[in-house]
Amino acid sequence: MKIIGIDDGKNERKINKKIITIIYITVLIVVIGVITFIAYCVNRPFRDMLDKYVLMKNVIEDTTNSIALEEDYNNNVYAYDKYISVLSNHYLKNYNSSGKLEGELTVEITTPVVKTNGKFLLIAEKDQSKIYLISGNEIIWQKDLEGNIDKITVNRNGYVAVVLSGTTHKSVIQTFDTSGNQLFKTFLGTTIAMDVDISLDNQYLAFSEINTSGTLVQSIVKIISIQKAKTGEEGSIIYTYQEPNGKLITNIKYQESNRLICMYDDGIYIIKNDTNEKIVNLVEQDKKISFGDIELSNHIFRIVEKSALLNTQTSVEIINSGNKKTSIYSFNAAAKEIYSYNDSIAINLGSEVHFISTNGWLIKKYISSQEIKRIVIANNFAGIVYRNKIEIVNI
Repeated sequence: MKIIGIDDGKNERKINKKIITIIYITVLIVVIGVITFIAYCVNRPFRDMLDKYVLMKNVIEDTTNSIALEEDYNNNVYAYDKYISVLSNHYLKNYNSSGKLEGELTVEITTPVVKTNGKFLLIAEKDQSKIYLISGNEIIWQKDLEGNIDKITVNRNGYVAVVLSGTTHKSVIQTFDTSGNQLFKTFLGTTIAMDVDISLDNQYLAFSEINTSGTLVQSIVKIISIQKAKTGEEGSIIYTYQEPNGKLITNIKYQESNRLICMYDDGIYIIKNDTNEKIVNLVEQDKKISFGDIELSNHIFRIVEKSALLNTQTSVEIINSGNKKTSIYSFNAAAKEIYSYNDSIAINLGSEVHFISTNGWLIKKYISSQEIKRIVIANNFAGIVYRNKIEIVNI
């Protein structure tokens, strides 16, 4: 005989209670998460507590991997790609983020001028003629140029531009591809080149120049089509902007989407589609603006200080150069030095460093027992440079 069970509804009620409990717990977790996030955003003491004890963002000196330095040598420290590089006594040593020596190169440079970009390290002898392009533990090419090297730049594809003086012209700009083949030269007979950069897609060379022959210094920005220039085609200079008000240009940089960012003594401007637009002021009557910078991948920033009786309130205003969105990071101290690379900013306060991202959030806070000499930043780590060591911080 087949016995048929009778469902009295108890099992269904047990299942329903279990589902309700799961939903209740999920909603509670979401609500707690939202409240915590809001409190983290608006409540500075709560954010500091969470960063220190939960997210473990505080790093103390002597708790990280380190690289020993010879104090008797003149150590020049750089960071690029996955390496921290130390140039000393004509040897360039590459260390990984664990502090392990990975390679050593002979580089005949005494007074270096250096640019890094992605996997490339470009290093030259200041006011001399020797230059090296390095990637990893290999010298891609090296040259002795005609003239004295003033400025250098390398883009993320390894294209190089060099500003030279000491020739029959006031300035000469030489442009090379990744293999070291010269693409073209640009001669400036009456003006002095201040800075130079190459677009991320290798299509454009931009340079800034100043004319000091008149009563006012004239700042000029020009953009060259690399394809036209290397084939000798006419009209290779495709854009020229001359500042009419005597402002001094100090720095230029290509960011994403071929936006050319220009830094003048009064503000930061953007050139795109033949227009020149001011993004932010560096001089304002009621504000103390201590730093400005354009070396990030897709942002610019300025440091604004407000002094009170007992302390200094500092704000880092970070502006997206594409959509003009602004993020702000604030702290109670005066910034001693600022370093930036890619999407990270390092603020040196003397014996403390704040590493922040371009969205205005703290990445890491490094606390030192002694004065910090210098900071170098790569993609995912930074080096805290002292007289006798480099401490490595993952960021």
